[in-house]
Amino acid sequence: MSTTINDRIRLLINEKAGGKNTVFADKLGVSEANIRSYLKGVMPKADILEKIVISYEVNAMWLLTGLGYHTLPNQPEETPQPLTDQSHLVDFFKQYEPYIQRKDAKIIQQAEEIGRLREQIVQLKDRLQKSADAANTETTANAG
Repeated sequence: MSTTINDRIRLLINEKAGGKNTVFADKLGVSEANIRSYLKGVMPKADILEKIVISYEVNAMWLLTGLGYHTLPNQPEETPQPLTDQSHLVDFFKQYEPYIQRKDAKIIQQAEEIGRLREQIVQLKDRLQKSADAANTETTANAG
C-alpha cells in the first residue's frame, strides 16, 4: 500500500501514463505543472481527484486512503490482509483528524460567507427595485 495520496498518484502515472506526467495531465485536462505539484506533496482538489477516479477508472477509496484495490471494478491484485486487529485503523484515521477539522472549519467559513453574500444580493435587489420604482414614478409625473 502506498503511504500518501501523492505516492498513489505517482503509481497511477507510472502504470496508466507510462510514467509521463504530460500524458496523465492531458487525460485529466490539467497542466503538467499541476501534476508535478501533486508529486511534490500538494493535495489535489476534489474536482481533480474526481477526474482521476473517472478518467483512469480508479477506486476512489483507494485513491483517498490507500485501502482496498486501486482498479475498478474492485478486482483483487493482491490478497487483502484480514481486519482482525482494527487498532491500526484508529491510528490511520487519527492522522487525518487535523486535516478533516481544517476542512470542516473552511466549509463552515464558506457557508457563512455564502449566507452573507445571499443577504447582500437580497439587499441589492431591493435597492434596484426601489430605484426602478422611483424612476417609473418620476417618468409618469413628468409626462403631464
